[in-house]
Amino acid sequence: MKLLRNVFSAAALCFCAAAQAEPVMNLITVNTADPAGYSAWARSNAEAISKANGAMAMGLCSPTSGAERMGDHYLWSFFDSQQSAWGSDPMNPVVMKAVASMNVEREVRMWDSWRIVRAAETPDKGFFYNLYVKTQNPSGYIAALEELHAEMKNRGYKVSMQIFMGDTGANTGTIMTSFGSADGAEVGRMLDARTEPWVIDIVSKVADERVLVHGFSVLCETYYAAQM
Repeated sequence: MKLLRNVFSAAALCFCAAAQAEPVMNLITVNTADPAGYSAWARSNAEAISKANGAMAMGLCSPTSGAERMGDHYLWSFFDSQQSAWGSDPMNPVVMKAVASMNVEREVRMWDSWRIVRAAETPDKGFFYNLYVKTQNPSGYIAALEELHAEMKNRGYKVSMQIFMGDTGANTGTIMTSFGSADGAEVGRMLDARTEPWVIDIVSKVADERVLVHGFSVLCETYYAAQM
């Protein structure tokens, strides 16, 4: 937990360190009928791959509901900037050796880049509810999310909030909000609150400016986090 907290603190600092420093999440969607085998491979190779690619952290998320396709899993890597992400070679010798050692049938369905608009401390293993939204007013929508999360904290909800914006593929321009906790019931408690007047009042400010695209829940685990 401490290592991952340091990673997110470093990512947050990137926003003020320089105008061009924009933290990035590379997200690979893999479909496999052998999730245990794939996760074991990812866990055992995460440190070597991350160091070879210059990534700050790496892990895997597996849907518990709402998967676009049954068998999908999401291998993610965090980079401290676009420069770091673009400067890495995804087919360097370390990665090629690791991939060659994999004895798991799988299909790489998508490989996308998401800018990290809002970083947050998250558990090493936790439950997350993710929501894809399209909007013509991203700044207004993100401001409403910040207001909502601040009110959640005031009311005792122990749920983190991360915000990403798609840079590539079909999700270009899509905003993904990720609410998470080490306790799945706490995420459920947050979702229960959606019909509360205080939530409705905040969400109503941008309700006409957003289109809900896709919602899904995942169980995520961090396999490597760099020492910061």
